[in-house]
Amino acid sequence: MVETNERWISNPMAWLGLLQGAIIWAFMAIFLGLEVAWISFACGGLIGFFLLLVGLGYEDKTFTNASVAGIILNCALSMFSAFLAFN
Repeated sequence: MVETNERWISNPMAWLGLLQGAIIWAFMAIFLGLEVAWISFACGGLIGFFLLLVGLGYEDKTFTNASVAGIILNCALSMFSAFLAFN
């Protein structure tokens, strides 16, 4: 594994892993409605999982951690929408 002194904030792949699920959720919430956006976890979680596998394949710890955080963020946003939809 190659260690770099690069901060995660300047790593565009880390931003992709972190925000991909939240962006999918936001688009669904804006265009379909907040109560329907809970289904975004099906897409965002799957994309996040494959980004996690890419990070593991390249042994990029920063990208891998950001992908896990992005999946968790997408799950939290989706649970908020599910709460609004089913409560």
